Amino acid sequence: METIELKRSLLSTIAEIDDNNSVLLEKLTKAVRKIMRQNETARTKETTTPFVDSMKTGIKLPDNLDMKAIRDEHFKEKYS
Repeated sequence: METIELKRSLLSTIAEIDDNNSVLLEKLTKAVRKIMRQNETARTKETTTPFVDSMKTGIKLPDNLDMKAIRDEHFKEKYS
């Protein structure tokens, strides 16, 4: 509930910003981008890799496994 109230407060504050106040808009843009980067970093830390999954089950990964391709595919599926 607190998150929803905070979101509403932020959105109403943003809506009241005058377009002519370029300094405030620039600061707001930087703040939003920083929050989005932090959020993206938090998401990537939460996901597990195939290697970690294999450690849970005790299965050894093949030597020719392309981790970069698997990681890229995982992010495409999850964040598209």
